[in-house]
Amino acid sequence: MLLRTLGFTAAALLSSFCVDAAYSSSGPNVLYYWGQNSAGGAGTQASLASYCQSGKADGIILSFLNVFNVGGLPGLNFAGACTTTFPGLSLLSCPTIGNDIKVCQNLGVKIILSLGGAAGSYSLSGDAAAQTFAQTLWDLFGGGSSPNRPFGSSTIDGIDLDIEGGPSTGYAALVTASKAKFGSSFLVGAAPQCPFPDQILGSVIDAVPVDYVNVQFYNNYCSAAGGSFNFDTWARWAAGSPNRNVKVMLTLPGSTTAAGSGYVPISTISSTVSTLASNYPGIYGGVSIWDASQAWNNGDFANSLYSIVKGNSGNPAPNPNPNPTTTTTTTTKAATTTTSASGPTGLPPSGTCIKQGQSCAGGGQYACTSNGAYAICNQGTWSVQPCPGGTVCIATDDKSSIYCGFATPGSNTCSVSAVSRLRESLTNGPVPKPYKSSQVSAELTIVSSHAKKFEAVINARRTNDMPFKKQVTIEFTAPANIKFTSASNGTVRQVGNKVRILVSNDWESSMSLMVKLKGSVEKGVFVAFSPTTLRFK
Repeated sequence: MLLRTLGFTAAALLSSFCVDAAYSSSGPNVLYYWGQNSAGGAGTQASLASYCQSGKADGIILSFLNVFNVGGLPGLNFAGACTTTFPGLSLLSCPTIGNDIKVCQNLGVKIILSLGGAAGSYSLSGDAAAQTFAQTLWDLFGGGSSPNRPFGSSTIDGIDLDIEGGPSTGYAALVTASKAKFGSSFLVGAAPQCPFPDQILGSVIDAVPVDYVNVQFYNNYCSAAGGSFNFDTWARWAAGSPNRNVKVMLTLPGSTTAAGSGYVPISTISSTVSTLASNYPGIYGGVSIWDASQAWNNGDFANSLYSIVKGNSGNPAPNPNPNPTTTTTTTTKAATTTTSASGPTGLPPSGTCIKQGQSCAGGGQYACTSNGAYAICNQGTWSVQPCPGGTVCIATDDKSSIYCGFATPGSNTCSVSAVSRLRESLTNGPVPKPYKSSQVSAELTIVSSHAKKFEAVINARRTNDMPFKKQVTIEFTAPANIKFTSASNGTVRQVGNKVRILVSNDWESSMSLMVKLKGSVEKGVFVAFSPTTLRFK
């Protein structure tokens, strides 16, 4: 970031802010994950108290308690923010964080401890283990007693279940036991990923009431930056959830380097927040950010975000249409089509579907048809092509093009107008199915596909309690027209259509793994590899 290049630190940047902030149970709130310093610089993460004193955070989520060790002492990881352990133990002793917690709470800022995260090894064997673990949390971080309390006499205001891998057993019981020990005002949240339902936490939040869900709208096809943004799906879940007052948070990366995909610029966040506050009053709960170090080293992001969220409190009357028609610009493979209330030029007449031989404007445009095929605008005429067997046409995450992938069904009906039909092809169409292989559940997101090049993200999660190791091998069989050339944290070797990716994990062990991929499309459109060929080793 520019500020780091010029020698500024996060602490210096924070010193310019001093505005009152306080958590509200009715929202909207701004929450930040803190502790991992994912921006990575020596001065890119300030002290916990500094963020609370900035007046730009209503809650801070301490990240992470990432080793459960049920029946013993758990493991904490706050990167460089705390490195001292209790004598003879591996448990961190963090008196400075403990003092900062009191500073934050005196300012009305809630302090929540996140359980899980990408790195580490954690699981609960069942309800009895959950009861034991809840007692440990109470003794170390609540009103209980222990000679080894990481934050001294300070207590936390809640827990956040950021369970990114392993089985879902025991977590519902942990929620119930924690509420019973800490009291009804104790906050319990969950951090599911946006594909619905979440592979791990879905059954948990269906079974017991939680206060909020930090839905991770990034690193997946349903990101807030893409054409399949599914806040409405989570809002429908909230309306029928065990806690009818649960808040759905819009959880986003704090900068372009905070996630593999799904970063949303502040201008887009402004319009998105306005729409969510208007359409989902009582459900939309505000914005959560991964993480503080990224946001505060991203220009005026943190300051602007707080003003945007607090300026859209959700008081306006609900809009009966959760996807109102607006003026948007959709960039296609070789042309740009502007959509307005009068309808985009070149689309078929209102109430009809794209068909072979129909006229279109320009050339190089791609669209999905109602039966899962795709259409190319070639010299003023739509040419309809079927996707290969088992795949259907899906919009890329950046909404600029389409690809053929394995999907769950979407809307197969033509819209009543050309404008809404185009929008539905992006938001109500088929969505990618999760890949399941070798005790792993993975999402393949095609971020973009244009000019014969593509970018993709594999977001993998362990479904058992055995974490990914330091070195991970991913293998699959690519379609004949696809060449994989690079991986963000590893090397790619492709011989014919056999692909092997050697991934260097960021951690010694982790419950989830994300890999960004790039490559080329030799002809036609991008086609996803078959789920039956995917292997993790």
